[in-house]
Amino acid sequence: MPIIQKLTEDVFSRIAAGEVVERPASLLKELIENSLDAGATRIDIDVTGAGKDTLRISDDGCGMDADDVRLCLERHATSKLAAFEDLDRLHTFGFRGEALYAIAAVSKVTITSAQKDAKTGWRVTSEGGKVTNGPAPVVPGTTVFVKDLFYNTPARLEFLKSDGSERSRLAAVIEEAALANPGVRFTYKSEGRQVLRFEPEDSGDFFQDFDMRAAAVLGDDLAGGLLPIDVERPGVRVRMLVSPYDKMPSSRSFQYFFVNKRPVSSKILQTALYKAYGEHRPAGKQPVCVALLELNPDAFDANVHPGKREVRFKKDGEMFEIVSGLVASALAKAKAAAPITIEPEPAAVAADAPQSRPSVVADGPGPDSFYLGGRGSIPDDFKQLKLSSAVAMGAPEGAPAWYTPPFRYLGQIERSFMLFEASGGLFVLDQHAAAERVLYEKLLGEIETGGAKSQKLMLPVPIDLPASAVRAVLDKADRLHKIGFEVVPFGKNGLHVTAVPALFYQADEIKKLVHRIIDSLSDPVTEAGTLRHDAIATIACKAAVKSHDRLGEEEAYKLLDALRDCKDGSACPHGRRAMLALNRDELARRFQRPGAVPLQ
Repeated sequence: MPIIQKLTEDVFSRIAAGEVVERPASLLKELIENSLDAGATRIDIDVTGAGKDTLRISDDGCGMDADDVRLCLERHATSKLAAFEDLDRLHTFGFRGEALYAIAAVSKVTITSAQKDAKTGWRVTSEGGKVTNGPAPVVPGTTVFVKDLFYNTPARLEFLKSDGSERSRLAAVIEEAALANPGVRFTYKSEGRQVLRFEPEDSGDFFQDFDMRAAAVLGDDLAGGLLPIDVERPGVRVRMLVSPYDKMPSSRSFQYFFVNKRPVSSKILQTALYKAYGEHRPAGKQPVCVALLELNPDAFDANVHPGKREVRFKKDGEMFEIVSGLVASALAKAKAAAPITIEPEPAAVAADAPQSRPSVVADGPGPDSFYLGGRGSIPDDFKQLKLSSAVAMGAPEGAPAWYTPPFRYLGQIERSFMLFEASGGLFVLDQHAAAERVLYEKLLGEIETGGAKSQKLMLPVPIDLPASAVRAVLDKADRLHKIGFEVVPFGKNGLHVTAVPALFYQADEIKKLVHRIIDSLSDPVTEAGTLRHDAIATIACKAAVKSHDRLGEEEAYKLLDALRDCKDGSACPHGRRAMLALNRDELARRFQRPGAVPLQ
C-alpha cells in the first residue's frame, strides 16, 4: 500500500487553501520540512539566481517508492493524514498536501527518490502541466530540483525584492531549521559559493546540542552568555536561551520561537518574553531569544495561515504565564548570581578634568564642541564666535516663531537644561534634544547634497551576526555608504565596519546602529522611508551632547543659533520636545501679577 493517499473532498474542503509559494524562501521552507518529516539527517541546498533560476534540495530521508513518486505532485496528496480527526494527532510539519503541487504549478520541477536498499530509484517531472515519471538511478533519499520559478506567472516576479534580499530570506529559513534541529547537518550554497554549513551536534544531550547550534547560527557576540531554561511540565516542555539583562543587542530581530520544531510568529510568546524583562530592560535594548516549545499536537492549531507560520494556542493565558514566569525566574537567578561591581560616582570626577575621546577615527576634524559636550575641546573658530544672540534686539528675517531675542544665558539646570532670559520671560533648551536636532539636519543636508562626510577607521569594527542578517546589511551597502558607512563581509558570520560618518566615532555605538538598521530592513513596508531617517537620527543621538554634560556660555549661544537655523527646532528627530518657553505675560500670570515692565 502506498504511503501517500489523496484526501477525500470531505477532508480537504475543511482545510483552508491558500498561497503556499510566495517567494523562493517560502518554497524552500516547505521542502526542508518535507525532508525533516522524512527523517533526514543531512540536507543540502544549492541555489542560483537567488532561488528564482534554480533551487536544489537533497536529503538522506526515507525516500519514496514508485507509487509515492507518481502521487506526490498531485493536489491534496499527503502522507501526513487520512481523516480530518488526524489534524489533532499530527507529529509532522505539513498536512495540506499542497506544497509540491503548488510548487509544480509555478515552476519546472523534477523529483528523484529512492528508498534504502531499493534496487531502482524513481523520478517524476512536471513542466507546463505535463507530468512524466519513470525509473532513475538509485540514490537513497530524495532530491527536488526546482527551475524557473514563476516562469508562467511573471507578474509575481515583480513583487520579489532584490536578489540580495531574497538570498537573505533563504539563509534565514535555513538558520531557523538548523536551530530547531541541531542533530541535522545543513549545507547551503548560493551561486556556487558555500554560505552556510552546520555540522550535526551529537553530544547525546539535546540541550547541549541546542546550545552549540545556537552559537553556530547566531555567532559568539549574540550567543555568548545566554541563559539556559529547560523545564518539563504536564503536556509541555520548554527549552530556551535568553539574554541576561546586561547582554542585549539593539535589535529585536534575533528572537526565534518554535512549536514542535515549527518556526512560528506568536504575539503571545513575544509579549510574554518582554513582560519577563519588564522595567529592568535597558532602554533601546532587545533580548535575544531562542525558544523551543514541545506541546501535545491537540494543544495548538497550526492551520491558521497557508504558510503555517502562525499558531493559535488552545490556552493562550497558560502559555503566556509559563513562558513569562520561566524567563523571569532565570533572569532573577542570573541577577542574584552576578558579581557586584562598584563604579565611581560621576560627581567624583572633577569638573575641569579632561575626558579623552576614543581614538577610533584615524584623522580629520572633530565635531563642534556642543556636539560632544565635555568630551572635546572648543575649536578656535568657535572661541572667536561673535555672540550675536546675546545682543541682538530683533529676530532675523525668516527666524522661527519661538526665537524671541534678546537672549541672556543664565546657566544649566542639572547640567541637562540650558536656561535663558528671553524678552522678559524664560526660555529652556533640552541640550541633548536640541543638539540632536542640529546634528540630524546637518547630516541630512550633507546626504542630500552628495553624501555624508565619512571617516576611515584605524581598526575595523567587527560585528558578529547570523548569515541572513549579514546579507541583509550588505544588500543595502550602497545606501549605507550615502550616510557615511562602509561595510564589508568578514569571515563566516560577520561584518567589518571600515568607515563611519564624521560625526560618529564610538565603536560600541556602531554595533548598536547596525542592529537598528537590521530592524528597519526586516519591515518591507517601512524599509525605504525608515532606513535613512532611523540611521541618521541614531547617529545624531549618539554623537550629540548628552544630559549631564557640562557646557559653557559660548556653547550655549552657539547651540541656540544653530537651532534657530533648523527647519524644525522644536523637537529632536525622535519627536521629543527640545524647548520650553514661558513669556513675560505667562510668568506674571503664574505669580498673580498684572504684568512686567517692558524691556527698553
